[in-house]
Amino acid sequence: MSNTNEDQLNDLVKRTQDKNWSPLPDELNLLIDSFLPTHPSALRSKGYVALSSVCQHYRTQSSSSDSLPDALAQLISNAFASPVTTRLGDTDETAVLSGLSFFAALFQVEWQAASYILQHDGVVDCIADTLEIFPLSMLVARAVAQLISQAAGHKPCRALIPSQCVDWLQAKSKRTDDSELRAAAAVALVKLSRGAEADAAAIPGGEKAAQLATDGDLVNLMKGLVVSASASSALNDAVEGLAYLSVDSTVKEQLSNDSQFLARLFAVIPIRKASSYSPRADESVSLPIYGTVTIIANICAFRPRLSEEESQIAKLKRIANAAKDRKSTSGLDENPLNDDEHVKQRCKRLIKAGALDALTAAVKFTESRAARLAIAKALLSIVEEQQNRGKVLQAGGSKALITIIHSIFADTPSTSKADNLPSLDRSEIEPIQALAKLCITASPVQVFGPNEGALYDAIRPLAVMLIHPSSNLLQRFEALMALTNLASQSPDAASRVASAEGVLNKAELLMLEDHTLVRRAATELICNLVGGCEEVFNKYGGDKATGSKSKLHVFLALCDVEDTPTRLAASGTLATLTSSPDACEFLFELQKEKGRVLPILGQLVDPTIQPKIFEVEEDEVDEGERTLESDPGLVHRGVVCVRNFLVGVDVKSRKDLAVAAQEVGLTAALVQVFRGSANNPNNPVARPAAEALKAIMETGIPAISKKAGKKASAAPKKGGGPAKVAKADWKEGFKKKQVGVSDMTLLTAITNESINENLQKRWTNGEIYTYIGSVLISVNPFRDLGIYTDEVLHRYKGKNRLEVPPHVFGIAESAYYNMNAYNENQCVIISGESGAGKTEAAKRIMQYIAAVSGGQDSSIQEIKDMVLATNPLLESFGCAKTLRNNNSSRHGKYLEIMFNSHGEPIGAQITNYLLEKGRVVGQVESERNFHIFYQFTKAASPEQREAYGLQGPEAYAYTSVSNCLDVPGIDDAKDFDETIRAMQIIGLSDQEQSDIFRMLAVVLWLGNVQYSEQDDGNADVADSSVTEFAAYLMEVDPALVQKCMTTRHVETQRGGRRGSVYDVPLNPAQASSTRDALAKAVYNNLFEWIVSKINVSMKPRQASEHLIGILDIFGFEIFEDNSFEQLCINYVNEKLQQIFIELTLKTEQEEYVREQIKWTPIKYFNNKIVCDLIEEKRPPGIFAALNDACATAHADPAAADNSFMQRTAALSSNPHFDARGAQFLVKHYAGDVMYNVVGMTDKNKDLLSKDLLDLIGTSGNQFLQGLFPDRPDPNSKKRPPTAGDRIKASAGALVENLMRAQPSYIRTIKPNQNRSGSEYDDKAVLHQIKYLGLQENIRVRRAGFAYRNTFEKMVERFYLLSPNTSYAGEYTWSGDAKSGCEKILTDTGIAKEEWQMGVTKAFIKNPETLFALETMRDRYWHNMAGRIQRAWRNYMRYKHECARRIQRFWKNNKEGLEYAKIRDYGHQILAGRKERRRFSLLGSRRFMGDYLDINGKSAFGSELASAGSITDRVIFSSRCQILVSKFGRSSKPAPRFLVVTSKALYILVLTAKDGIQQISVDRRVNLSSIKSIALSTLRDDWLALNLGPTEEGDPLISCAFKTELITHVLTATSGTIQVIVAPTFVRIEYTKKKEKKDTVKFIKDETVPRNDMYKSHTVHVPSGEPPSSLSRPPPKRKEGVVRPITSGKLLRKGGPDKKSSASRPKPASKPLPGKSTTTAAKPPPASTNSASRPPPAPPRAAVPPPPPPAEPDVELWKAKFAFDGQEGEMSLKKDDIVEVVEKEDNGWWLVKKNGAEGWAPNNYLELVPPKPKTHAAPPPPPPPPPAPAAAKPRVAPAAPTAPTSARPPVAKIVAKSVSADASAKPVAVFPGLTSSNGSATPWKKHAAADTASTDSTPASSRPASTLAGRAPPPPVASKPRPPPPPVGAKPGGHKPPGKPPVPTAARPPAAPAASRPGSVAKPAATSGQMDLAAALAKRAQRIAED
Repeated sequence: MSNTNEDQLNDLVKRTQDKNWSPLPDELNLLIDSFLPTHPSALRSKGYVALSSVCQHYRTQSSSSDSLPDALAQLISNAFASPVTTRLGDTDETAVLSGLSFFAALFQVEWQAASYILQHDGVVDCIADTLEIFPLSMLVARAVAQLISQAAGHKPCRALIPSQCVDWLQAKSKRTDDSELRAAAAVALVKLSRGAEADAAAIPGGEKAAQLATDGDLVNLMKGLVVSASASSALNDAVEGLAYLSVDSTVKEQLSNDSQFLARLFAVIPIRKASSYSPRADESVSLPIYGTVTIIANICAFRPRLSEEESQIAKLKRIANAAKDRKSTSGLDENPLNDDEHVKQRCKRLIKAGALDALTAAVKFTESRAARLAIAKALLSIVEEQQNRGKVLQAGGSKALITIIHSIFADTPSTSKADNLPSLDRSEIEPIQALAKLCITASPVQVFGPNEGALYDAIRPLAVMLIHPSSNLLQRFEALMALTNLASQSPDAASRVASAEGVLNKAELLMLEDHTLVRRAATELICNLVGGCEEVFNKYGGDKATGSKSKLHVFLALCDVEDTPTRLAASGTLATLTSSPDACEFLFELQKEKGRVLPILGQLVDPTIQPKIFEVEEDEVDEGERTLESDPGLVHRGVVCVRNFLVGVDVKSRKDLAVAAQEVGLTAALVQVFRGSANNPNNPVARPAAEALKAIMETGIPAISKKAGKKASAAPKKGGGPAKVAKADWKEGFKKKQVGVSDMTLLTAITNESINENLQKRWTNGEIYTYIGSVLISVNPFRDLGIYTDEVLHRYKGKNRLEVPPHVFGIAESAYYNMNAYNENQCVIISGESGAGKTEAAKRIMQYIAAVSGGQDSSIQEIKDMVLATNPLLESFGCAKTLRNNNSSRHGKYLEIMFNSHGEPIGAQITNYLLEKGRVVGQVESERNFHIFYQFTKAASPEQREAYGLQGPEAYAYTSVSNCLDVPGIDDAKDFDETIRAMQIIGLSDQEQSDIFRMLAVVLWLGNVQYSEQDDGNADVADSSVTEFAAYLMEVDPALVQKCMTTRHVETQRGGRRGSVYDVPLNPAQASSTRDALAKAVYNNLFEWIVSKINVSMKPRQASEHLIGILDIFGFEIFEDNSFEQLCINYVNEKLQQIFIELTLKTEQEEYVREQIKWTPIKYFNNKIVCDLIEEKRPPGIFAALNDACATAHADPAAADNSFMQRTAALSSNPHFDARGAQFLVKHYAGDVMYNVVGMTDKNKDLLSKDLLDLIGTSGNQFLQGLFPDRPDPNSKKRPPTAGDRIKASAGALVENLMRAQPSYIRTIKPNQNRSGSEYDDKAVLHQIKYLGLQENIRVRRAGFAYRNTFEKMVERFYLLSPNTSYAGEYTWSGDAKSGCEKILTDTGIAKEEWQMGVTKAFIKNPETLFALETMRDRYWHNMAGRIQRAWRNYMRYKHECARRIQRFWKNNKEGLEYAKIRDYGHQILAGRKERRRFSLLGSRRFMGDYLDINGKSAFGSELASAGSITDRVIFSSRCQILVSKFGRSSKPAPRFLVVTSKALYILVLTAKDGIQQISVDRRVNLSSIKSIALSTLRDDWLALNLGPTEEGDPLISCAFKTELITHVLTATSGTIQVIVAPTFVRIEYTKKKEKKDTVKFIKDETVPRNDMYKSHTVHVPSGEPPSSLSRPPPKRKEGVVRPITSGKLLRKGGPDKKSSASRPKPASKPLPGKSTTTAAKPPPASTNSASRPPPAPPRAAVPPPPPPAEPDVELWKAKFAFDGQEGEMSLKKDDIVEVVEKEDNGWWLVKKNGAEGWAPNNYLELVPPKPKTHAAPPPPPPPPPAPAAAKPRVAPAAPTAPTSARPPVAKIVAKSVSADASAKPVAVFPGLTSSNGSATPWKKHAAADTASTDSTPASSRPASTLAGRAPPPPVASKPRPPPPPVGAKPGGHKPPGKPPVPTAARPPAAPAASRPGSVAKPAATSGQMDLAAALAKRAQRIAED
């Protein structure tokens, strides 16, 4: 019934679209009756839609006739008045009920029309009479109450409601038996009460209406209904009533204090965690969401924020109404419960009860505009309190507001097309205001998340609120603040804010607003946009057309206001804009016109400045009227503005400004600021002040004068000291110009002074990097410039050095690119003196390589992490604070990062050089020991302090002797954490870390061993407890430690024989040396062990292709006391300088001469003479002299030193050496160094005494012993290597490694010795420029060539760029490499002066030329890739079209065949015993199975699966009816859903409860429990599932697809269920209940129109088709026309095989220069012409048939073992005889047994000896062998299997023998799923591959049958899973015991060999594939015939 009514209502809705339609009485009656409360909710919802459509129809007619709104309401009331009044006056309850319900609905849709009907005579009386006529009907009572409730909401109707109705409502509101009636009556009373109050208030002088019921009673009533209501209508009415009442402050307090009520109220809104939840239509309608959020909004509402004007009006109204003793009607609530404090407390209580979650969930749950605006209003009230905003963000409030705003903008039209401004009222602006409040106090990431798109989407709403006329001043202020916060997020966000329509114009207007806060916010917004947006910067600072001058004037005026934050923002804007010369010109014009620019800027610097040029009378000046505050930020900005202003104008204008600055006192103020910041060089105001004063003095105006001095002294600083200047919050010089030249080869004058000047300019401006060609010059900034961020890093990725500014990342990118592009090892050599920034540069190179080298493998990322972790680890153990550098490397390291062929790091290795171990035992004043000692002593854990007796660094001699425990800028505790983390990343275990810390404690405690001198002069340990604790840490005997510290074991020798042994006591100095030697040895060996451990962890896991080396080594050192350590360090630096000279100066010039290049020689200093002075043996150098002195006087250090001094006299002939007594001078390339001889020989020996080695040997600590693995052999006569020998060998190895790689250079310069970020020492930098040879380097670079390479390498790299040297990627040049190289350079259009040809190499002058060649090469590959892609897409289009045609044919046949088999099986089950329905025998009828689409995951199917918890695959589903028996009633069919899986049968039922439909499982029947299925012999659809004795009985089901159901059930149970067809008397017996049997009788009845009819255990059914009927043949398809695939855009005419006659002939390919022949012949490509194809098979008549043999000559094989095969395999029993069809070399053979084929392992088979037979006469000689295209005989088809509904499996059906087209192209059946070799049979080899390669087929591949004429069966083509007994070489299996292994011989090449008589040769794989369409056609024909 309901479905019929819904259809009729749908038709009614459609008819209302017709303009000429007028409603008929039947249609109106249908519409009115649809609102009966007894109808389903869906039907009533449809009635609302129909009623709205009818009213809209009348509105359309009214609008077309220009009728008034009253006329429209009258028109609608006339249409419905008659049927409504008729029903209201009827005595039938249903008629009255329908009239009342419809009347109430009409009030909701069109209340004016309803009010007209209510005003008709007798209508109100009829309503009142219904209460008396039907006093017991609850439905009528509810309908009346709801109607009165709807009418009470409108003023014209309230007066019509009689008093008896009101009394009745009051009585019903007190009843407790019917909650729905009670709620409806209460809501009506509330509306009447509130409406009466509003009516009385609207009448001047009117009396207050009598209250119908107290608010407290109604509130308690409705609260109780909300808490306890079970019916949805009662809940809706109660919430609606509370929404009306909650505007009262007392009610607000009452509701907010009831936590139980709030919890139940908020539970009304379902809070779903899953974001994918969407409410049902009926669910969202039935829930009172709008009322709930209205209650929350009312409770949280603050008093209205009135403007000053509104407040004055409200005050006047209160005064006017005071005499009448009436509350103000101004809207201002004076109730104390509505003050802000009470509202805040109510908000907190709501938040605690879960209001935020309810509000955010409600946004997702409703699309009602009113409800969403109420939600926004509530959130706006909540975020009014700043403490609540974080909770709102956590609850998803920002997302809810964004959703509301988007819906408002989507539904709101624009006010005009010009401004695109949406038409919004104040309520629609409130959600934007709430979002703005969140944006003001939280970061954009917290509000919008990481998605920048959400941030950008919020800009437009905020801009609309800023410029909308409905916005008030507070909303505009909050919009400005929010936009300012968003603009500061990123430059992109700033640009989007600036481009928002109207924002800039509105902000400029608000900058002139009187309100201070608004003016400040507008100024701050403009300041942020100027600093972050290029367009805004140009608009305000450089574009004359936009009025920049006037805008600058405004900012200048804002700098002179009293509000300090406004001045800060305005002055910051000016400081940024004045970096533009145009802005400076505008300011200069203003200065000339007004004379106010410099005075205002001067007041920023010094507020006491009183400008004299202002024409103000003395009596007009009020000293107390205006005082400007001094602020560090204002001083900073003012100084920068003045500096930019002076620098940005020309010289003449600058002089005028200098004079004016002197007059107003600005110069004196600048001098005072500079003096105040002189003591703090890091003060950011010092440099701009100095530059401003410098600009003034350059004009000739003295900066310091008496006048200026007096002026400065007249402004004393508050607080008695220099003012602290804070760093500004804007970027100084945001748009700064290029300073100096970035590549010094472009300098006009090449002198050391010009180089120094250029570096100084750039360094002062923050540009620390400069190029000399490819050499990078780096000047240490001694401050953080923010230039190493990820954003900066990614700018350099993939860029050459000319595209980006100079940077260390550019050098790293060049090295990484060259390694990958040219397959050459790279190294980066970083040189410079100590403190110049070498270590930092090395760290940044590692950072860059780790970031860009790619690789997602975990091992690659692990290597990256390890490489980066070496920095903090080795810095802690190898760096220390020196006088020149706080993080000076006291060792050298060469890090080699290994890469694979993909450029991914796979390993690394560190080589350590010369740790300064002397620093362990002593440092000079103000220096420190290695960092790790201070980190360990300050940040060790309590457990470590307990275990190692650890104290602070001040407690140890080795760390406190230099009186420097802390370093500014170094956090030892934080660095210690990083060190621990690095140890963990490297892979040091906890035990190894503990051992390391124990050794550090050993060193520290050894330093505390102090000595006292005894009377005999010998040393004694002052405190034995120290040695005892050291012995405990070393795990040795304490007495032995004390002995080794005070005596030395001496052994004499005589004539080579061992002599006497003595224990010689030591004096205190000797004992201290012994102690220090042990400490140094332990720490040095510990450092070496850490480096070796790092190398083990970073060892490459695979072979490396290339490497990049990074050299970070100690810088050149010159100290007051220089000893052996400085000699070694400076020697290594000399070797590095020699490499630089060799590769950049000497070798380059020699190469030019050798290659006969035109060249002007450059003179330079070659430091080889200094290296020879130190390292040579003949004549002996310094190291050789040291070794000789140590050898001759090894026992006495003093004697050895004297011997060394005597030997240095022989070195005086070297001009770079000067001996001066106990010192000698070496003239290094970096300067002259004076070395002290004392102690040199002892340091050179670097040996640990035998006593100490023996002491370590007795230690129980294996780690300590492992640090000293090598012990000197006392019997060896070979001199052990000295320290000089080792550093010399290490330096030689380093030079050798560096020379094997392509170097990149970074030359670091130290600008000053004080580590100051503002001091530039010209003299010191000039000295470094000279000794680094930068001038010579520039000269060589300008005169030389940037790139050179051999002709062969050039041709190999760039031969693609010339059409004369390449064709389609092949090298085709027949000339020599030199001519080919010249041809390439000529054809690419490079100017002749840009390159020269040498003897063996080509030289390119400028790097731009090389970059252009690389760009052309990349573009060539790009273009070739495009051509290949076009050809490939062309081919794929052809291929896909072919495949689609094949698929179309296949799909049209295969599914029908498979379903036909299942249907035939159904015929077999019935076996002609049951009459059939005509439609079940149609040829198009298919057994689809899943008719409810449960497997297809449709919405309804998913709901069914979820309700039944069905996880298995469904094989059948359908609607059905089941016979249901109820107590006291006869059985009747009931609708159900039937679902069958492979295990069970489910019967599901749809029920409705409270208007909500639910699906549940009615019954579940296991298929295994079904004994039989009973049917009748007639054509009915009934069947009974006989289950045996059960509680529920046997289900009796009526299903239209009964035959298919039985088929699937029998298939799933393997046919174990018996199908019983009733006998002749047609009766089905089934079990009705547990022990009760019953029968259903079937009677033929021709009067039944269709199907069958059940009544009283009898089924009446008409006659059907005869039982022997079979399915009709399928209908024939219309024959189509074959269309060629060569038309349109697919292919050119002729197809892909036809070659174009105009194509360019392909030249012969040549080997590249330097490669005589190609390494291997390429396999011939798949040819497309007919000449390369095998010839077609000759006619059959040409081959005479062989004589018929007596029996087939077939080899038979016997199974040796039993084999249990899987799908596609042949199961064998022992001694089974099979025939081998095909042999494969992977251990699997295709065998045939009893006509079936399958795979079997060949090692399970043995050959059966052939039977003896008589020989037949020899046949005549055969003709030449034809092409292998004949087919093998066909085998019988396999049994069919039942398909599933989603994807039926392919049946094992073999087509008949068909001739294959040998020239056909292989075509994949499914487009895109092709194999890597391009074949449709990827398991087969190509013929070309067989002939050109000897690779065998992988053992895991299992080939398909090659029987010609059919595709391989799917089960065979897919490789079967390994069976339980593994066989052969099958993947994943093992060799079975006792069985022979699978042969692994290579597969023989394909050749036409006669394998057995009667067989044909196997065709080659590339010869093509059989005609698949023909095969499918033959197969379909054969099946149809069968």
